[in-house]
Order: sequence, then structure tokens, then C-alpha cells
Amino acid sequence: MTPILLGATVALLCATMIGSLATAVGFPLPPNQRRIGCIDGLRGYLALFVLVHHFIIWVQIVRLHGAWAALTANLLNNLGAGGVALFFMTTGLVFYPRVLAGFGATSWVATYTTRAFRLIPLLAFSVLLLSLVIALRTGNRPNLHYVADFLQWISCRATPPLLGYADSGRLDAYVLWSLNYEWMFYLFVLPACALMIDATRGRGPTWALPVALLVLSLAARPLFPAWGLSRYLPLFIVGMLAYEAQRTEAIRRLLSARWMAIPAGLCLLVGLVSAPTPYEIPHLALIGLFFASVACGNGFGGALRTKGARALGECSYGIYLLHGIALNVLFTEGSSFTDRFSTSQIFALLPVVAAGVTCVTLLTYVLIERPLIRAGGRIAKLATKRSMRIDSPQIELAP
Repeated sequence: MTPILLGATVALLCATMIGSLATAVGFPLPPNQRRIGCIDGLRGYLALFVLVHHFIIWVQIVRLHGAWAALTANLLNNLGAGGVALFFMTTGLVFYPRVLAGFGATSWVATYTTRAFRLIPLLAFSVLLLSLVIALRTGNRPNLHYVADFLQWISCRATPPLLGYADSGRLDAYVLWSLNYEWMFYLFVLPACALMIDATRGRGPTWALPVALLVLSLAARPLFPAWGLSRYLPLFIVGMLAYEAQRTEAIRRLLSARWMAIPAGLCLLVGLVSAPTPYEIPHLALIGLFFASVACGNGFGGALRTKGARALGECSYGIYLLHGIALNVLFTEGSSFTDRFSTSQIFALLPVVAAGVTCVTLLTYVLIERPLIRAGGRIAKLATKRSMRIDSPQIELAP
């Protein structure tokens, strides 16, 4: 465990330093007034936690002859499961203003246009990149089925074999499953909640809706155990409650206090080490308290306020999408290199991988994500024939 934690810590420090250097040479950071609390500073670290999680799984496969499966140590497994859980909370947080505005007051054309331009371009780039890896690895070339397979990938509904390559999903570490649930939230949960807030407006506090939804969604789990959304919907709702917390002055002051970083950090730690996943009620509450503290502006000793952390937040989507390809190439084409390291020594490569992925995704953010985010905003503005009023950072935020 010690080599893993040491390698992961150095990896996060290296990535933060690279992000800080990037801002020094002009990497764009959005103004703080368009952000909620310290969520930006958290997002990049969540993506890096997922990278560390998948690095460990690769070591489990190539060194311990294991399978691509959950890790037995709760903390290590929750670097992936917990990281994605906090991403889902982030989505609920930043889209909750759409719920509060109500169904009729929200431009759904603008919402879905900007979401498409936010998520799909880099996703398409990642699929083309892993297709290139497959082509170089096998010599296979695109055929008539490739376009249909490609479209299934970028829809996040399925990951059929690309170019005839079996188990193509392993090339990106199977990360697209979470984007499928993100789209389910955008397309179904978000407008449904907006309709419900319209129906109940003026009949009670706004926080009553997410509380009621949280209770109902948790109660529905035993009834629909095979339905994935029943497992993940409470995470989105916790994010909504975090928004309610940060706009309530007394709660915001409490959770953003410097001393609160210690109990909130301990809640996160206990939530991650006490169960293999953070989906059950006690662990959901513990991790939710930590998340609400971040949403209220707790910088955890300033760690989440640094320019390096905020830069990582901007390229977190790229880290999430592209790290799996880097790891696959490292442990496959690069096996002759990685074989030189013992099982404990190999975690010294974690900072190298994190640094490389960070450098690449800082570039993809500037060259692909940011221009198309802006293009999506302009198109949405034309489509709705009005200026878009964005009260939350959802245009620039990604899972």
C-alpha cells in the first residue's frame, strides 16, 4: 500500500505543478464569480484519482495475473468509484439552478446544445485516438461498420468492437459508462425535476424537493436492484442539496470555515475506507458532507484554490477520457519497459503517467474543448434567438 500511496501523492503534486506552470504561460482560467465554491479545484483531482485506480488495476492484471475487476482494498477501489460518485454530485450541483428556474423558464434547446458541444467533441477525439491505436496494433482499417460503431461509442450507449478489436472498451478503461448516466440525468431527471419544482412552487421550501427525491430514490433501490439509475440517482440529488446548502448563509459559513476542513476531510476518508463503494446511506452522507463543504467554498487549507488545481479542473474531462488510452499503451506496447520494474517499483511510473496525461489534456482543452464550448454557446444563442443567461458554470463543466 505504501508504494501506491506515495506514487499517487507525487503524481498529484506533479500534475498540480504542471497546471500551475501552464497558467503562468497563459492557460485560461475562468473568473471565480462564474464558479461554485471550490468545485473547480476538486474536479482535476477526482479525474487523477480515477487514473490511479486504473493504474492499480493494470498492475493487478499484468503482475498478479488478476482480472479487470474491483480492487479488494476499499480505499483503492473508491479512488475510482468515489471519484465518479463525486463527479455525479458535481453534475447535480451545477445543473440545479435549471431546476430552480423551472421547466418553462429554462431554454432546453440551449441546455442540450451546449451539453453536446461540451461533451461530444473530445469524446469523438478520444474514440478516433483509440481507433488509431487499434489500427497500428492490428493493421485493421475502417470498414462499412466503423461509422455505426463510432456513433454508438460517442452516444455512450454501447462500445462495440472497433475495427474488429475485441474488448475495445478496455482501451479507454471502460469510462464511458458514467457518461451514459450523465446523459440520462440531462435528458430525463433534469426536466422532470424542473416540472416538479413548478408544480410545488410556493408550497414549501425548495430544498424539500431534493430531500423527497432522495428518500424516494433510496427507497426504490430494493425494488429495482438491476436498474443502474436507482444506484446513482441519489448522488446527483446530493449535489442538488449541496447547492441548497451553499446558498443558505448560515450553512455556507459553517461548512466553509477553516476548521471544518478537518471533520469534512475525515468524513471523506471514513466514507472511502469503510465500504468498497460509496453508494449506501452512511457512506453517501459522509462523502456528501465533504462535497457540500467544497461547494460552500472550503478550500481545504488552500489546496483547492491554487491555480494549478483550478487548471487541472479545466482539463479534468480530458484526463478522465484519455488516461485509459495512455495506460493501455504503457502496459501493452510499453510492456518491455514496464517489465524492468518490480511490482513495488512500478508505482514510481504513476507521476510520469499523470504528468504526461496532464500535459496532453491541457492542450486538448485549449485546442478542442474551449473553442467548441464557445461555438456551442454561440449556436445555442442563435437557435434560441436570445442571449443565454448562465447563472451556473454548466457550460464549461464536464463529468
